[in-house]
Amino acid sequence: MDKSFVTTAAIGAAAGALIGAGAAVIVATQRGEQIRHNVMDTVEALRANGPAINERGHALVEKSQEVTGVVKETLGAVKELKEETVSAAHDVKSDMQDSLRTSGVGGKPTDGSAGSI
Repeated sequence: MDKSFVTTAAIGAAAGALIGAGAAVIVATQRGEQIRHNVMDTVEALRANGPAINERGHALVEKSQEVTGVVKETLGAVKELKEETVSAAHDVKSDMQDSLRTSGVGGKPTDGSAGSI
């Protein structure tokens, strides 16, 4: 989540509130003076809470960047563990195949004879 997204979201929220207030003015049955008072109260509330919303948005951005870093580190560790596991499994398989070849188990004699049937 980047800074421009948070800014855009805050602007969108404020615009939505203003549009909602405007729509309320159009459909309301209150007197004009009361409607203006309500709209101004809404605008003032937005002005007062805007910085706090912006601050929370920045805090969320920072936290998400921290989480992203931890996730990337974890994925790196998991990939490394996977590679080590695959390598170890390959080594074990090779060791077992070598052991079977040298012991004559598995149908192929190691002394050059045709073997017994």
